[in-house]
Amino acid sequence: GPVPAGIRFGSVAPGVGRSLEDVMEVWKRYNEKEVSHSMAHYLQAVAGLKKDKGYARVGDIAERLGVSKSGVTSMLRSLQARGLVDHERYGCVELTDEGRTLATRTESNRHLLTLFFRDVLGVPEAIASEDACMIEHLVSPEAMSRLLRLTMLLAEDDSAAAKLRAACSRPGEPCENHCVEACEICRDRCLVQTFEPDRKVGGA
Repeated sequence: GPVPAGIRFGSVAPGVGRSLEDVMEVWKRYNEKEVSHSMAHYLQAVAGLKKDKGYARVGDIAERLGVSKSGVTSMLRSLQARGLVDHERYGCVELTDEGRTLATRTESNRHLLTLFFRDVLGVPEAIASEDACMIEHLVSPEAMSRLLRLTMLLAEDDSAAAKLRAACSRPGEPCENHCVEACEICRDRCLVQTFEPDRKVGGA
């Protein structure tokens, strides 16, 4: 039903209504992220190998990620150019301080996102893990810090937290059951029907 008083949701500019310049600026910032999805996986692979074996070589990285050695060598050049790894030809790969920080952060992001999607929102584990993997390198530390606080709150062993966990896992009620224009969250389109198109009107 309608969102009760307590949280006042501000407006969110829809993508369609934004100027081309605004959209391009967002994509520019996206492309200028510190690491790409692939880079994050390489950094995590190096960190994992260092932890498991004490060293990371090109062949080890290739085996762990299921890619060719030439592909690893090419990516290591990019990572080295960004100051994230140190690598001498035929030698071991070492993470720089910045590379180690990014590897830890993206791995922590994936861990927390998976927990939140699976255990709080009730998303099936395979989907939760895949979604977390896809966005682990994109979410800001500010957002993750607040998500951690929320997850810790919802993990508490009390009736209020249990009620919230149950509510998060329960399907939403389509706006046709009240009024989309009056919904503080949806505003101009029913998000329940957007994300759950197979749901019938009436909450069935």
